Amino acid sequence: MTEALNPEDKKLYMQEYKHAADLFERAAKEAQKSDNPYQKEAFKQVMDRAMHVLEETAGELAKPNLLKHNQKIAEDFEAYKKDAPQSFDQLVRDLEKAKKSV
Repeated sequence: MTEALNPEDKKLYMQEYKHAADLFERAAKEAQKSDNPYQKEAFKQVMDRAMHVLEETAGELAKPNLLKHNQKIAEDFEAYKKDAPQSFDQLVRDLEKAKKSV
């Protein structure tokens, strides 16, 4: 079991989570607007890295609700990468929910 975070570390993890979620969301929106396949790929790489930070920080914060939101974001992101219809809108909605739960 992970030892409890002190208040300062918890605050830093929460800020890091929100920053990664914002970065992920901005990259997703820019990728959605772009017609350039190289640019789209670069945005997806940013999203992959931000997803990694989201997973790490959510794990450290160990908040069940946040972990649940994070799992949904990961599923939405996988669907988005496969060009599933409506996955982008769902991804953005779930990111917003996760940011509010931090």
